[in-house]
Amino acid sequence: MKKIFLLLILSFIGAYSSAQNMTIKGTVVDTNAQIPVRNAVGMVIRVRDSVLLDFKRTDPSGKFSFTLPIDTVELIIRHPSYGDFKSYFLGSVENNSFDLNPLPMPEAATEIDEVVIYANKNPIYYRGDTLVYVADSFKLKEGAVVEDLIKKLPGMSIDASGKITNQGKEIGQVLVDGDEFFGSDPTIATKNLAANGVDEVKVYEKDAEDGTDEKIQVLDLKLKEEAKKGYFGKVNVAGGLNQFKTPNTGFYESEFLLNRYNANQKIAVYGLGSNTPKTNFNGSDMNKFGITDRPNWGNEGDDFEGYGGNNDASANSNSGIPQSFKAGFYLDQKIWKGGRVRLNYSHTNYSIKSGTNSRSQYILSDTSYTTDLTENNTTTYQQDNIGFKFTQQIDSLTKLEIEPKVSLYKNSQDNNTVTNFLSADSTLTRYTDLLNTTDADGTSLNATAKLTRDFKKKNRRLVARYKLTTNDDNSDGNLNTVDTDNASGTINYTFDQKKETRNNSMANTAYLNYVEPIGKKWKAEFDYEMYTNSNDQKKSTFNGSNGVYTDLDTNFSNQFSTDRQQHRAGAFAIYENAKARISFGTRVRTIAIDNRNLFLDTNIRQDLDNLLPRVVLTYKFSQSSRLRIQYNTNSSLPSVNQLQPVRDNSNPNFIQVGNPSLKPNYTHTINASHNAWKGLSGFYVYSGLNYTRQQNAFSSSTTYLSNGGSTSQTINIDHADYLYYWAGTGVPLPKIKDSRLEININGNATSSENYINDEKNETRNLGIGTEIEYQYNGDSLNFSFGGSWDYNAPSNTLSTLSSQPYTNYAFSSSIDWTLPKRWFFKTDATYNVNTGRTNGYNINYVIWNASIQRSFLKTGNLYFGIEAYDILNQNISNYRSVNNNVIVDTKTNVIRRYFMAKMTLRFNNNHTKEEDEQGWW
Repeated sequence: MKKIFLLLILSFIGAYSSAQNMTIKGTVVDTNAQIPVRNAVGMVIRVRDSVLLDFKRTDPSGKFSFTLPIDTVELIIRHPSYGDFKSYFLGSVENNSFDLNPLPMPEAATEIDEVVIYANKNPIYYRGDTLVYVADSFKLKEGAVVEDLIKKLPGMSIDASGKITNQGKEIGQVLVDGDEFFGSDPTIATKNLAANGVDEVKVYEKDAEDGTDEKIQVLDLKLKEEAKKGYFGKVNVAGGLNQFKTPNTGFYESEFLLNRYNANQKIAVYGLGSNTPKTNFNGSDMNKFGITDRPNWGNEGDDFEGYGGNNDASANSNSGIPQSFKAGFYLDQKIWKGGRVRLNYSHTNYSIKSGTNSRSQYILSDTSYTTDLTENNTTTYQQDNIGFKFTQQIDSLTKLEIEPKVSLYKNSQDNNTVTNFLSADSTLTRYTDLLNTTDADGTSLNATAKLTRDFKKKNRRLVARYKLTTNDDNSDGNLNTVDTDNASGTINYTFDQKKETRNNSMANTAYLNYVEPIGKKWKAEFDYEMYTNSNDQKKSTFNGSNGVYTDLDTNFSNQFSTDRQQHRAGAFAIYENAKARISFGTRVRTIAIDNRNLFLDTNIRQDLDNLLPRVVLTYKFSQSSRLRIQYNTNSSLPSVNQLQPVRDNSNPNFIQVGNPSLKPNYTHTINASHNAWKGLSGFYVYSGLNYTRQQNAFSSSTTYLSNGGSTSQTINIDHADYLYYWAGTGVPLPKIKDSRLEININGNATSSENYINDEKNETRNLGIGTEIEYQYNGDSLNFSFGGSWDYNAPSNTLSTLSSQPYTNYAFSSSIDWTLPKRWFFKTDATYNVNTGRTNGYNINYVIWNASIQRSFLKTGNLYFGIEAYDILNQNISNYRSVNNNVIVDTKTNVIRRYFMAKMTLRFNNNHTKEEDEQGWW
């Protein structure tokens, strides 16, 4: 037993000693001829005491290898035909393997030795509060773009629309070297910049541009210095058909990008055109380009709801047949010492045609009815954005920024909707045919001036900001509606009207923030904001006769004028040490709003005074593990439309009435998030939750009529609760090199109430989703497979009929394979399974895509290939939504199978291969 015990101890010591060793290996080659150098002498010297730890000669293949205790050492390679090679290695437990392959020997005439220091540089680390990914630490395929790099970064993901998520939270802004790249469209950067020109990917939080307490995550791509010199660009042309026989539909994609850099100037131009699904925009793009309600006027006052212009559209970001053209340029010029000018212009012309079918089930306490809707919608718009920014570093402590932005847009919409109303026994009772057309145009100005002043006393800082925002929106449209009783064939009502809407607004915001250090660990922060807004809106509706519209209909016409003043002052104490930072305090806010109905000569006065406390805690367990907890409060006044709406008959089946007795709500929000990782192994884990309780929450009271129509009014309820949570992990599989398992979960639990036909209805929803994926990222082969599951269980107390759980399953796989002789193969497939829907909407389908291409030229920068999209011709947009007592199942036409030939040319002034890091397109 003693011998066995001693043997175990010796084995443990041997294993532990092995784990504490470092290896240095390489292949010595001739600098010019690139042939192996045999019999070169390699010596390893410990730096702290100059002890020679080991020496050996290279073998006939020029190879050498040392296994040594972890330490800081110097390696010297000598040969009588060459100069000496010297390098230093900073070994550690995490950084214990160094491969110098090849190692070129310097020429004998070299006068100054080159010294290379190999330090322990983790692929992921924190620099202050900024999370940094070292781009070269992640293996990528030839010709990879930033989007491919993002997919490799632990904890980060990107979907088909370009939406980026980091540690479970959405990235709100993408920058290149700290600046916007071609405006606010992040896909221009992520889909086109070459990954090998990126030095670091930085992720940090900053205040939202609307001036609220909310934070947004920013992804900033720091470029390598060699990627900022000369010119580089890309040309891409593709075209194809949906089938190889008549009739067929033509599809195309085209891109042109050119960038030129030098020490004082950066110029970039681009143009993109396409009619494939790759042109679809997400929800934020819909707002940005004016095809949904335009956002509010950029106020810094947390909560104001104003009129948005008549720019509504029903286009779904994943539906319809799109056609898009985008173009723009960017100029960044240093004009004198400390002075810098940036000019940004973009033009977008976009259209989408969609055909939608939906079935809505209305569940009442004693009965139910159904509507079947068929909708055809065509939306077109164009927008021109011009941005200018002047920055002047006045002195080492003072910086001035002036940034005006102008936007001009036009949009048109043609919507035809037929709605069939069916009784509980599926008998057609009546139907409505509605045609709504709108043409709109508008301009907006957003100008900001900001002065930042630091002081010689550390952490003392003053920020002063002024913001001017104006909007001028005009729209003209026509409404034609016929509602028919099915049994008798009689017409219930008709509308033939012309509608004109004129809306303009102007907002001013002045903001001051001052931070004063108190001792080594405490700071005091004070801020003050004054906000004013004036808005005028006029809606005129004219009844028609024989195509002439001169009869003003006062039932659907109105004119509102709104003036708002807000003052907000806050004081916060901040404590910070090496591990933790906590900020706590409160703001005092007073709001006065004067709403005048000029048609009816009535006035609604709104006044609000409240305290808005806030606490933020950040705790660093280590450089790779952090916890953040934030408690916020807010209060929102009801909008004029909720208090006293303009009667709207754009959908006569659903009428909204006002409630002048509405009270402001008051919201408590808790956000918590934690993330940790091990940089070298690639392991990471993150989790987070968001809980919101709204007191005096806004809800609705709806009365359903016998003919299936409804009248709804906004009301206050005691409270509403919303909980959202998410978590994920990435686990490397050491037994299978270059492989990783990723697991993610998310869910929600919501609770509210509303009133249906004066009967209280308590609503709940429980949702949970999970996703698991195996990834292999080899040198020439990348593949993945996995699945996801989403489950939703809505319920309400009005009727158990609406408590119908529904699920979605998805199974997916992908292969990205670099083949010999410059061939590249790529394919992906997703199988979707829907259950729990109504008849005709439980749709299962497979989306399978594939492409193959080959590179040409000496540089390998010319690519030819063929792509196939939706090979099985099964693509469809299908989804369910549940709102109170209404269940809606929707399916919309989308682009289906097509085949496309594609050519891509990358170029740069050095005429070198893009993977050699000479350019970043």
